[in-house]
Amino acid sequence: MIAEHFRLGRVVACRPVATGVMNLNWRVTTDRGDFAVKRVTDRPPEAFRAAQRILPGLAERGFPVPAPRWTGEGSALLQINGFRYAVSEWLPGAHPSGSGLDPAACGLLGDLAGRLHLALAELCPAAPAVLPDRPADADRTRAELRRYAGLAARRDDRFDRLAGAEIERRLVLLDTAAGQRPPDADVTPCGWTHGDLQPLNLLMDRGRVTGVLDWDRLGVRPFGLEVLRTVTIMFSAGGRTALDLERSAAFVRAYRARVPITADQLVDAADRRWWALATETWPLKRHYDDGDDRCDQLFTTRSTFLHWWSRHRAGVRTMLVEASGR
Repeated sequence: MIAEHFRLGRVVACRPVATGVMNLNWRVTTDRGDFAVKRVTDRPPEAFRAAQRILPGLAERGFPVPAPRWTGEGSALLQINGFRYAVSEWLPGAHPSGSGLDPAACGLLGDLAGRLHLALAELCPAAPAVLPDRPADADRTRAELRRYAGLAARRDDRFDRLAGAEIERRLVLLDTAAGQRPPDADVTPCGWTHGDLQPLNLLMDRGRVTGVLDWDRLGVRPFGLEVLRTVTIMFSAGGRTALDLERSAAFVRAYRARVPITADQLVDAADRRWWALATETWPLKRHYDDGDDRCDQLFTTRSTFLHWWSRHRAGVRTMLVEASGR
């Protein structure tokens, strides 16, 4: 039915894609080529359609984005049995491993991020240059963590034991770092961003980027947030290892060659990102309140990286300052 509505041709093979967290994906091969089929579950339809509409403009500017397919009725989404599906062309390449990239390739990714932000500013509606940021309150976070600790204690599977132990560590961290909450502030520079630039949404082949995927989280954010989020995921194996500061610096230097952002703004973004990780409870909400275990692994890897970062905040700040030429 999907192949028929999106006019993909005669289906030869259909294989599930093992990578990914939030949405189910398949590689569909037909007599007309290879296509990516995605079940869209975590974004409102209008937000998804808006993101799809900017992809042709990015392709015209030379960015390797997947060409979306449209149904015969001109829609980017097809609803079947209560689920929404989208289709795009299949792009070549493999998901990069940050530790496997040399500094030149890391710089290539930083340059790509900078060029993307500039191109999105041309293609999307005018965005505010400043956004207010109100970091989470430590006391409210403690209360939420204690509630989830109680839920974990009433069960006894592997995740509950991991969650219980991590919640105890998180409470100790918040007791130690409560005075380090970044102040409420208007953050700049801001603009349109991809929202999830990380290895599972990138494809590379022989040192060049061949795909920038999954535009579901396109939105207006501080540029520093996207930079810090990208490097801390890309160059820590998704939070499983220490952050590779050399590769991160190469990314930051190349980004700054495209987008004017100061060392102070990057350090502020780092502090705000670190605090967001220290106070986030959304993976626990998904597991315990929503009955959704798809993000359980993210909770453990993000927690591991949070504690590494908490011990090495000075080193991360120094890297950002030096990469900014100060």
